[in-house]
Amino acid sequence: MRNEKKIVLAYEQYLVLSARMRAMLSPDPHCTDPQGYFISSLYFDDMHETAYQEKQSGTPARKKYRIRIYNGDLSRITLECKEKKLDRIEKVGERLSLDTYQALLHGNPAPLADMNTPLAREVYALCKTKHLTPRVAVTYRREAYLHPLSNTRITFDKELRAGYTAASMLTQGVNDLPVFPTAEYPYPGAVILEIKYDEMIASHIAQALRTGGIVQAASKYCLCRDMLHMAGKQWQ
Repeated sequence: MRNEKKIVLAYEQYLVLSARMRAMLSPDPHCTDPQGYFISSLYFDDMHETAYQEKQSGTPARKKYRIRIYNGDLSRITLECKEKKLDRIEKVGERLSLDTYQALLHGNPAPLADMNTPLAREVYALCKTKHLTPRVAVTYRREAYLHPLSNTRITFDKELRAGYTAASMLTQGVNDLPVFPTAEYPYPGAVILEIKYDEMIASHIAQALRTGGIVQAASKYCLCRDMLHMAGKQWQ
């Protein structure tokens, strides 16, 4: 499992730290656009709102299930389980066919029963027993930098929006809801800094990332669910 830390930045803080990382680290090879690449994640939750409630209550060990697409490219669709234990995370994923993805978009888990893999069986069982269903499309642009020591990865997640239709998974549209500012993070254009590494982070990187802010449990899933709730929207 890897370490993961998050800090919500004001846009001005992001500009400073982004410039530092650009000077010190290698860009992620997927970042062909200087503004970053587009990530869309369809998050699932069950009838008890387990993923949402466990995150809000700070349950130390929890799981979230999602479908992730990069740059709106439907040739690579991934079903993922993100497991978190305290500050450490582990992701398990597998590719989905377009037909299976389309079925899951509309709340039909049947194609998972034909996939003979542990993750597919786990998600299918949750769909059938706990009514795991799509809840929100979480979209943003990710600017990412890499360092070989301890597999360090520094990302800046920008333009966070909550979507409630299948179209949101391909591109950010006019109906998607900007998440920031919020009561907790009262500044527009906020950026989520994520710091991931295996066992340790180089001291010069840690020093360069100091903001005076505190590490926060900023869940994109919960922020986007809250935004849909305030707007009176739900997954269609």
